[in-house]
Amino acid sequence: MSLSRLFLHSSESHTADVRPLNDLKPDDPDSSEARGESRAISRLRLAVRCVALAAAVVFAGVLASWSLGALALVAVSPFVAIGSAIAARVVGWTTLLALPVLLISLVRRRWFCRWLCPTGLVCEQVGRIGSAAGRRAPRVGPLGHWLALATWGGACLGYPVLLWLDPLAILASFLGSRWAAFFTAAGLASAAGLTVLLLLSLIAPGLWCMRLCPLGATQELLAALPRLGNRERGANGERAWPLARRVVLAGGLGAAWAWTLGRARCESPPIRPPGALDEARFRGVCVRCGNCLGACPTKILQADGGGHGLGSLLTPVVQFGPGYCREDCRRCGEVCPSGAIARLALTDKRTARMGLARVDMSICLLGEDRDCSICRNVCPYEAIAMVWSEEEYAAVLKIDPARCPGCGACQVACPTEPRRAIVVVA
Repeated sequence: MSLSRLFLHSSESHTADVRPLNDLKPDDPDSSEARGESRAISRLRLAVRCVALAAAVVFAGVLASWSLGALALVAVSPFVAIGSAIAARVVGWTTLLALPVLLISLVRRRWFCRWLCPTGLVCEQVGRIGSAAGRRAPRVGPLGHWLALATWGGACLGYPVLLWLDPLAILASFLGSRWAAFFTAAGLASAAGLTVLLLLSLIAPGLWCMRLCPLGATQELLAALPRLGNRERGANGERAWPLARRVVLAGGLGAAWAWTLGRARCESPPIRPPGALDEARFRGVCVRCGNCLGACPTKILQADGGGHGLGSLLTPVVQFGPGYCREDCRRCGEVCPSGAIARLALTDKRTARMGLARVDMSICLLGEDRDCSICRNVCPYEAIAMVWSEEEYAAVLKIDPARCPGCGACQVACPTEPRRAIVVVA
């Protein structure tokens, strides 16, 4: 049996690990016992999934300030772990959080979908409404395999193109939405992901979970790995590796997509959090979960509403005021599940440049022969000095680029209005 036929056959049933009831004859003395056992397993499975959904709501919504809780919801996804590890070229401890799911998926196909996935539970319940209304999903191939393989192919070039399609990241983005900013472009976009999945489940029950979800497809691909050594003879009598063609085509498409996006340059790149990957990789590795937005104590991280291009949509951008990036804070890196923002030690943060401060002396009060040294006094890195300029024959500000990480403290404190005399640029 080829791998594609194996996937198609095994996808027809959510309960491949339970003996099918239709295999039992009505007069089989074990049939009633088997039905009772099956109902008991179904009830247990539903209870476990409800607990998992409640835990996701608590961790990603109520306890979003707790770094491990916000991190774990998305980091347990092997789809995210594999894509981010390939793109970032490093296997961090957050990647290891997905290891239990990954290992069990090798022997128990889609067990995470059946027992734990909170997004799948919500979509399944909405799908029941659609099924009761007579809606049916169209018969399509396992598109999720192509999405997962294309993402990993792009990750080889540093840009996992569809990593943000992970269902746990979509749920985390919805739960982490700050309702005070809900009716902004970024707030509506954060809630749109889960809304689209629910509408799709209502119109075509089961289509997302069984055919489109890249996390479910990742589990299927992992479950197929032990069988890859079986080079079975096909219908034409030739021996071939069934997965090779799909890997080459999907991975090649993802790599081509990543190469194209990597060559596109943003004319006005935004300021990213400290420890962020380079701009080209950051847009791909970031899963748009919103963890860093909720964890930032000064609320300078905002979801990009599309002002820096479609590829940057919902990624975190820095907008200074009224706060700045505190020198004693590293919260954004602690809650990032994909490695888009590195976990920095406080000593390393001093060299993790977000941007560079620039001074416009035509606006600065010193240029008007007025006394002001606020920006120099508030700079936590001692990167601003006041020097005498023979050309201007006046005192001017000088920024030391070796010391300035672009924290924004000077920009926030600058008294000039409406424009600041000193601003941080990416």
